[in-house]
Amino acid sequence: MWDTYSSGEDKAPRAKIGRIIKWSILAVMSIVIFTIAGNQAVNLVLNASEFGYVYSKTLFYSITSGLALAAIGFVRINALSRHSMVWYTISLLSRFVRRSDLEAPSKPVRYEDFHMTPLSFGLWQATKVAILAPLFANIGFGMAMAYMSEGKDIGISNIGSIFSLPFVNVPLDGGFARENVVPAMPTLALLMPALIGAIGTRLLVYVGISGALNVASQYMVDAAERKPKFLSYISTMEIIVGTAVFWAGFTMFFSPGIDFNTKYLITGALVFGGALIFYGVMDKRRSRVIIFPTKKNIYLRLATAVAVVAVVGSIAAVNLSIAEAKKVEWRGPYISQEIAVNRNIAGLDQINIVNYDVKPPNLVQASIPSIVNANQDTLNNIRLWDQEAASLKLKPELGQRNDIVFADTDMLRFSGTMYWTGVTTPKLPDSVAQGTEWFNEHLVYTHANPSFKMLEANTGNIVDESKFFPQERTYYGESGNEGVFSHNWSAYPVGRTTSDEVSQFFYNGTGGIDVSPPISWMFEPNFMLSYPGTPIHIMRYKDIHDRMDLLYPYFVYGFAFSDDDTVAPVFHRTGVLPVTDGKNTYWLMPLIAALDTSHVPWGSPFMLRLVGYSLIDSYNGSVKIIVTGNDTFSDIFYDQYKNAGATREVPHWLNQQIRYPEEMFSWQIAKFNRYHVTDAKTFIEARQFYEIPKDGSKDIPPYYITTKPQGFKSPQFVGFQSLELSGSTTKNLVGYMIVENDLPTLGKMTFYSVPLDSTTKLIGPSAAREALEKDKEYKNVKTLLQGNPRVGENILYRIGEQEVYFIPVYTANTPGGVVSQIGTIAAVGASVTGTFNVGLGDNPIQAFENYLLKAAGQQPTQVMSGQAANGLQAPTTDAQDRITSVERIFSKSGLQVIKPTTISAPLEFREAAPTYKVEADFELVQQAVAKFIQEHPSDNGKVYEWQDGNNTNFGVLKVVGGIVENHYIAIEVS
Repeated sequence: MWDTYSSGEDKAPRAKIGRIIKWSILAVMSIVIFTIAGNQAVNLVLNASEFGYVYSKTLFYSITSGLALAAIGFVRINALSRHSMVWYTISLLSRFVRRSDLEAPSKPVRYEDFHMTPLSFGLWQATKVAILAPLFANIGFGMAMAYMSEGKDIGISNIGSIFSLPFVNVPLDGGFARENVVPAMPTLALLMPALIGAIGTRLLVYVGISGALNVASQYMVDAAERKPKFLSYISTMEIIVGTAVFWAGFTMFFSPGIDFNTKYLITGALVFGGALIFYGVMDKRRSRVIIFPTKKNIYLRLATAVAVVAVVGSIAAVNLSIAEAKKVEWRGPYISQEIAVNRNIAGLDQINIVNYDVKPPNLVQASIPSIVNANQDTLNNIRLWDQEAASLKLKPELGQRNDIVFADTDMLRFSGTMYWTGVTTPKLPDSVAQGTEWFNEHLVYTHANPSFKMLEANTGNIVDESKFFPQERTYYGESGNEGVFSHNWSAYPVGRTTSDEVSQFFYNGTGGIDVSPPISWMFEPNFMLSYPGTPIHIMRYKDIHDRMDLLYPYFVYGFAFSDDDTVAPVFHRTGVLPVTDGKNTYWLMPLIAALDTSHVPWGSPFMLRLVGYSLIDSYNGSVKIIVTGNDTFSDIFYDQYKNAGATREVPHWLNQQIRYPEEMFSWQIAKFNRYHVTDAKTFIEARQFYEIPKDGSKDIPPYYITTKPQGFKSPQFVGFQSLELSGSTTKNLVGYMIVENDLPTLGKMTFYSVPLDSTTKLIGPSAAREALEKDKEYKNVKTLLQGNPRVGENILYRIGEQEVYFIPVYTANTPGGVVSQIGTIAAVGASVTGTFNVGLGDNPIQAFENYLLKAAGQQPTQVMSGQAANGLQAPTTDAQDRITSVERIFSKSGLQVIKPTTISAPLEFREAAPTYKVEADFELVQQAVAKFIQEHPSDNGKVYEWQDGNNTNFGVLKVVGGIVENHYIAIEVS
């Protein structure tokens, strides 16, 4: 018959169209591959050029670990058979595609009959490793291997003891785990997860998938010949299942849940898996002549499975039944090992536990003034402004700027004073014209200026940030939710004579790299048209988290937290702090390594290690590594990076600015809440576990405050976290944990433990707030506060022998306003025997004094809020108290207040005359005094005070042109 397709008139055009389609597809694929590969190649070249040795080390560990693990997982060693699943599949597809309708169907080829040539086989093994290496890259594994290659030990010789753990009689003593598990922990955390993963992948591919493919191909051939060999198929499946069961039994040696039944489960898995493999091998031999399995063989295999499951299941069930009745005897030894391992993982053995004897307030009125005076240092540094109130007050400081926003608000300390510091980041204004976004993102809004805004955490006073951070511009920093650092690079043409940067600033730092054409064109095609022959200076990875993740990917730079298991965790970036050496500004970023301890017997899924800190220059982007950890991973990291500039010396200027990371503190407390219990019986009873107090449904985070806990000679800047008994309805505190932040005791933790049988209770934050809300005096004051008052943080302080919560109550400074100010301050006694004492005041000293008066059975001084309802002002403290408050402002500024009988000068200048009659005036007085001190500094460190009618004057004397001038501020106080 006539076939139009076979005729010449149709064949040529169809072939031509087919070739066009084929070549078009190939062209598109080539362009996509070239673009992706070219972009990656450019980034690789730029990274190597800009970051040099540091980047090359990371690349080296990634490549070597990937190659080693990929080789373990995928390199075949059967040089005689030379099978390949990939090429076998390709050959089948090729045969199917090439087959025409007129051709007779070719005979299927069995997988086991497919062989590659020796050369092709060897090249394919190398190709697989090269292709799959990036998927298996594990830089921690690579760094550990490099460390071991230098002849250094990470405890690999201790691995042998792990195989005996399920079969020994574990004593009721955690020392057993400390002796047998802890020494092997570095190997178990750094090497075993990657090795077990690679070996498991190999078994899955070359036993499971390869075996299934072999069965399928053999069945197709046998079915075509109408000679199915069911015994052969069954033998292969027996080997696959047996290998899986055997491997599962082997991995139980590295299970965190080893107990009295583990040895039976391991034995049963190994025996049953080994038996199935043996049966599979024997059936494979018999399948050469036998097609169907005999009933005897089927019954034998079923009997083996039933016997193993029955014996192991029976033993396990009996043991579980006995263990329910004798939990301490049976579960106690394993619980003891779990406690010991997890205490080591979290470093809980280094926590100092102090038995804290809480005493009720036992006061007489005559002792109150001396108590207040003796604790002025702590009372003057109470953290009254929380993060929310500080953020609201700092926002107006940005003025009319729409090109910077706050990325974060951090707590800093300088010279013993705490400051809330708003960190700014550049933002593309919403008013930027459409079509100019690329230009503005990359060439205009390149940096933030000013970098910070600051206020005192105890007074709420705005301070001049330039006194602390002389370096005003940030080119590398945090992004927040709106900043451009997170997804943009910035650039400028080399040799520019005019600047497109905001405020026409010329960057003159060392950050970034000069990129010449055509590399600059490949990096950004727009440069091909805009700057075809000009080198471009490009600054990349401007978000410091992205920058560190590129250079030091061994550490975690974000954590996921969730207060509810039913919702997705919320991701938070690792907390960073701005610090300064007096000239340059740096970002202090903790280097926290999260190591996989899921294969550590009696361990937890992971452990955190604080390796040290990085100092990232905010202007130049350079990174300095400081290693402070003393664990094995820290030693490995320091050994590998000491030639790259890592140091164990902390700069002296950082001593008073460094801080223990909140992430580490919170994680260790979470471990402590459970594993502070070292007695197995008490642990099983679960009556003494702790938990973090909640504010609503959320855990109250740690506070960083300046306080003087029991045993401290002076106030210290510490991290503070109160703890309650888990599940308790009383919500009293079982104690609180502090962590020190000064060198050389950085990270030292102390838990002040309240005995459970103490007659005096230490109430929790929720009880303190409830006591405040029920206080009659507070109810009266609350009615006078404008708007909807917000109760701030209730932070526990130890003032002398008193445990007191200080609770600020915020109001808006204008009706409907959003900027907070403090309406009143409450001091709530935390140590109670049944009576709650609440003192109110316009400052912490007054609130504490009124609390002491109530505790002594006396009436407090009259206190009204700083703002009264309907704009009416209420009476406040007497004139002398107000004068004392003003004197304290000068004293905190380092000036000595001198009170001469009279004072006169040829020339007198009254610089300001604020009124201070009610407490609401205090903030304006503070601002006036601060401005006076700044504009008229004292030459001798003294300020003179004298009275003039209703005014109290504070002045400084200066000699100008040989004439004494008196510059003073007059404050009307009565």
